[in-house]
Amino acid sequence: MFRHSMCLVVASGLVCAASLAQASDYKVGIVAAFSGAYAQWGQSYKREIDLYMQEHNGRDGNPKVDLILRDAPGTDVARTKQIVQEFITRDDVSVAGGGEFTPEAFAVADLVSEAKVPWVVFNGATSVIVDKSPYIVRIGNTNWQPTVPIAQYAAKHGCEHATLVITDYAPGADSIEAFKYGFMGAGGKQVDVIKVPIGTTDFSAYMQKAKDYKPQCLYPFLPGGPMVLGYIHAYVDSGLAKTVPNYGTAETSPNYLPVIGDAAIGIVTAWYYDPFLDNPTNKRFIAGLKAADPQVLDKYITTFGYDGMEIIFHMLKATNGERDGDKAIAAIKGYAWQSPTGPISIDPKTRDSVRNIYIRRVVKENGQLYNKTFETIPAVKDQWHELHHTS
Repeated sequence: MFRHSMCLVVASGLVCAASLAQASDYKVGIVAAFSGAYAQWGQSYKREIDLYMQEHNGRDGNPKVDLILRDAPGTDVARTKQIVQEFITRDDVSVAGGGEFTPEAFAVADLVSEAKVPWVVFNGATSVIVDKSPYIVRIGNTNWQPTVPIAQYAAKHGCEHATLVITDYAPGADSIEAFKYGFMGAGGKQVDVIKVPIGTTDFSAYMQKAKDYKPQCLYPFLPGGPMVLGYIHAYVDSGLAKTVPNYGTAETSPNYLPVIGDAAIGIVTAWYYDPFLDNPTNKRFIAGLKAADPQVLDKYITTFGYDGMEIIFHMLKATNGERDGDKAIAAIKGYAWQSPTGPISIDPKTRDSVRNIYIRRVVKENGQLYNKTFETIPAVKDQWHELHHTS
């Protein structure tokens, strides 16, 4: 367990006491994979949360927040559910949030609905998540938001036959539907799907199967971390990288580019963020992260911890820190601000983020590989909800 400004390290371990911190009625609980196989997510959240708290906590009219951080591996849904239950019944939080995977959001939906405690989904990209509870709001993107644009781009740039390498769980199914929608609508003709179990790191057999399909392009959907690295290694080692374009989303994150090397040059992806985005908020954000960790650009940066806290602080101010989920959710609907990712708002119908999607190409300039944006698609909503007319 972590608590900002509330813990002492003693011989017997970590002991926390309310008397160590300034009293506060603003209690917030965050659960994430701060350790384990998917720790890059939780560690990214933690860096960004620390920066946001440094800039805003108790300053310039913002509330003083008692922040509770607890560790769960992401794939252990029962552990996440247990922690959120503790946030609600023991810690009496006004708002909770975090998470890496869709099943976590599904698992806590009934808990937060019954308690009327807002749950801010940091990451979990299946479109239907927000429909599971009126107290869920999502800061992260849905699968549809970047997938439809990159599928359209692939079809418009000569790919008629695509092979998809998809993690076999709910967000993967979402990605298949989204890719087919964008691809076929833009003139694509054939889509083959290869499903892989979550946690897969050896993709050699799947790359051989992809070769057998003889596609003109590949599209992967994979959780970050070990699966992405395994896919990248296999894509390059199989020789596919030399002849078959990979049109993706987050596979060329800056922390992965050194692993791919020059084979990444020319790869086109669609995504909501890159540390090299040229806007004032992002420049301040990256400068703040670098001040705490000069090597941060070599690590995973999500912005979800930072933007998630923006949502949480807005809800806390609207409710004066009281547990009033209805008032908090009403306040966040339609809320808009300038994020490191560009302008963001919360769709009042779906409680999803509305955000820019950037089409980027990996280039090498001055010896550095990075994603260079060449097209911006503004204010992209979750297209699944647009098509299915649900909320």
